[in-house]
Amino acid sequence: MDAKRTIGIAPDSDCVKGVIACQCELGREKLLTAPPYNRVSSPQDENKSRYSTAPCARDIDQNKCPISHVLITFKSPLHPNEVFNKVFPANTAIKYVKKKLAKLLGLSNNNILLTKNRTVLKDSSLVSDLKTDVLGNLVIDVFTKDSEEFSLSSIPKESYVHDLLHAVMPKKKAMPFIAIKFNIRNQNGIFTRSYHSIMKIHEVKKNLAGLFDTAHDNLVLLRREQPLQDRMALLDLDYDKYGIAEVELLTKNNEKLRLEKLYKELPINDVLSVMVPFGNTIKQINVEIFTELIEKPYLGGYRNIFTGIEYHHAYTQTPQKPEKLPPEKKNCRDTQTAEEREKIYDTDYSRATQMNCVKAYIPSVNDKIITPKPYETFEEMKRRLNHDHYASIIQRAFKHYQFRIKVERWLKECRDRINRMREQDQKEQEAMQRRLQRDLVTKTFPKTRQDFDQLYAMVDRWKHAEIARISQLHSKGPKIAEFTLLLDKEVELLRCIEAYRIKIKEDSRKIKEERFLEEISKPVAWYGRSGKLITMDTIEIQRARRLKELYNSFIREDTEVKERLELLVDMKFALQEFRHPLAEEIITLLDQECDLLVRRYNGFQLQFLRQRVAASILRLIKTSELNFGVTKCKDIREYRQMEQSRLYFCELCHQVKGYAEFPLNTKMSGFLVCTSCSWKDVNERSWVDMTPYKFILRAVQREERRRKCWGSLAFVLQEKDIFFIVEKLWHSHSAISECKDITELRLCRWRVNDDWSPWNCFLVTVQEMKAHLKLQNPQDVYDEELVQKVETKHKLAKANFEQLMSVNKRFTESGDWQSVRAPAVARVNAVEPI
Repeated sequence: MDAKRTIGIAPDSDCVKGVIACQCELGREKLLTAPPYNRVSSPQDENKSRYSTAPCARDIDQNKCPISHVLITFKSPLHPNEVFNKVFPANTAIKYVKKKLAKLLGLSNNNILLTKNRTVLKDSSLVSDLKTDVLGNLVIDVFTKDSEEFSLSSIPKESYVHDLLHAVMPKKKAMPFIAIKFNIRNQNGIFTRSYHSIMKIHEVKKNLAGLFDTAHDNLVLLRREQPLQDRMALLDLDYDKYGIAEVELLTKNNEKLRLEKLYKELPINDVLSVMVPFGNTIKQINVEIFTELIEKPYLGGYRNIFTGIEYHHAYTQTPQKPEKLPPEKKNCRDTQTAEEREKIYDTDYSRATQMNCVKAYIPSVNDKIITPKPYETFEEMKRRLNHDHYASIIQRAFKHYQFRIKVERWLKECRDRINRMREQDQKEQEAMQRRLQRDLVTKTFPKTRQDFDQLYAMVDRWKHAEIARISQLHSKGPKIAEFTLLLDKEVELLRCIEAYRIKIKEDSRKIKEERFLEEISKPVAWYGRSGKLITMDTIEIQRARRLKELYNSFIREDTEVKERLELLVDMKFALQEFRHPLAEEIITLLDQECDLLVRRYNGFQLQFLRQRVAASILRLIKTSELNFGVTKCKDIREYRQMEQSRLYFCELCHQVKGYAEFPLNTKMSGFLVCTSCSWKDVNERSWVDMTPYKFILRAVQREERRRKCWGSLAFVLQEKDIFFIVEKLWHSHSAISECKDITELRLCRWRVNDDWSPWNCFLVTVQEMKAHLKLQNPQDVYDEELVQKVETKHKLAKANFEQLMSVNKRFTESGDWQSVRAPAVARVNAVEPI
């Protein structure tokens, strides 16, 4: 390292002479706010030779961390369970503490009394004058003069969490300047800049935005994967003892930053720690490296016209030699004048050449001899050329060409339309085939409540058909026998369906239990800096995995009697650590199973006992009092889910549930019975197959979405509403052809240009719907009787959906619906005209 380009730093006057340290720049430019360093030739006293504002080469001794704040715990003797904690500076007066507490509780300042050990605190006394505990905390009782009710638990926690975090953190030594090392993510770039310690994060962002020519809102600063707040000061950063902090820099839109705007080359090591011997001791000094490039003179060169690369002369590739005497100290004649040299170059000169021009004629072999011909008048030339005849031929050929192009275009459009219609028909047939196949699968292997409703509806339709057939018999005896046989068949069918439903429910319960055990025994995982997946097993996770293994071993049915006895003994020893009546009950049941196994009972006879033990073990695992660390996350998620959602009371099961567990329809006025109770209750349950009505609703929503009518009422209605419209209003048949096949019926718009609604719908078949959507004014096409019938249906729909109609009218007239509906410009080209 060149001694002329360094800054000397000496710790004290006893330092060995000749020792030279270096003080370099962070990055490629000077510190933003620090004063420039002075160059010294010999080491002096450390406290005198170094500026106090320099951000580097700080003492490595650790600073003391005094705590200047006191954590005060407020308690209410009237409500012992309510506690409020807040941090106050030690020099705060009691009257300001009362003022702050009164503001948080919404009480009068003069109405609050603060006591400690049954002694009323004076307003003039300070917090530091009060006697604290070993940890430096205070406990103060809160009273009101007129016994006014108040609640300490009503104060939001967010108002003091920040104070608690900063109270337990040791106070660092104040640094005038902080050096920040920016690590640019996804660019493998590092640069360092120094800022004043009182600067805010948003000021640093504005400074970086000016350097990189970007918006300051686009920059994000991260510290340990946590974003830094804009109002946060640099003093709050977790910098080291040298005043250096590492921060990650990235952009919101993944924009790449141009580092050449900072400096052309990136240093490999920008901050070094150097061990310098000073006499008998060794001092550790922080060194900042910077590079000062000389300004090279340009002495000419040449440029490649194809590649654009410039090549300079050899002298500009090497630095010039340093002069022994600086230029400002030279006063000789040679430095005041410049020598000039002259060099003679060849100049341009003219030379005569032979060329052809107007004034000079030069014979050539390509010359032609032209002889005059007989004179021809304009009329003769016109008759000879005959332009009109050839123009008519060209026009006739061009018109024929245009007609042929039009015919080809018409044929192509016709073929394309026929192909589109054929493809559309094929897609509709495939969709119908998939729909029928899906219905067949759901009827054969039902899983959901809708699938079982479909089976019950099939049984109900079969029963009514059999009743109609038997009712046609004239004899009373055979009729009674047929009804008895029909009742037996119906009971048998319902019993089979119910048995299968119970089996499906049991399988679903087992799957949920396995998923729950897998979730609580899953290790904590995160991705490290290198992108590798890191997993961690806590004590609670290991305990949950042990309980899961015991439960899975217990429910196995392929074990021998000896292995089963060993398993039961292991489970008894594992459950002895729990001091709970449930654990004692499980141990008693395990002893009972051991006794029965010794008496040679088979697995079928022990089935119910094992099911009871398995249910008790699972309940033990889910009990938070016994396994708080195991089920803590699950309980927190369930609590947050209940806290964030609206809760309603079910009148049948007397439980409070979320609104998602209640059946919805537009005609209801409130949530009374939940979905489970409505399905179990015979009076509430109706065996109706909602699958075709759900398909009709999805078709209407798909059509409205294709027309970009996002504010249509079709997105509000449910399957029960469509069932009411189709079954009660339109009587389950087409208004035109009286078709009763529910799979072919669709609800389309009556007025094509208006949004779909219950009072703007028309129940027809698929083919009739395609023809109806081509009409602009259906009143002019259909018969007057049909139009009157449709208008009557619409009036009935308005009467039955009066609540929905009033809500739609209020939103439309107030203008709130415009925030939901798409603008008119977006709906112009939504659907091509037919």
